[in-house]
Amino acid sequence: MSTSIRLSEKAKSRLDLFKRDDESYNDVIIRLTSDDKWAGFGIASSTDDEGMDEIREQMRSRMDDHIEETEQ
Repeated sequence: MSTSIRLSEKAKSRLDLFKRDDESYNDVIIRLTSDDKWAGFGIASSTDDEGMDEIREQMRSRMDDHIEETEQ
C-alpha cells in the first residue's frame, strides 16, 4: 500500500541534502527516522530522560562549586 504526502519546496530541499544517489525519498525518511541519534555518544547512548536530568544537575552543581571556589 502506498500513501502520498505533500512537502513544501523548502522541506524537499532540506530532504535532498540527506538523500543519497541510490536512495528513494522513502529510504531517506526511513533512514533518518530509524536511527538512535544518541547511539555511540558515551553516557547519553543508554541513559533515559530521567537519567539525563540527573547528570545535568550533577554537572551544574559541580560548575557552581567550581565558580564559588574561584571567586574566593
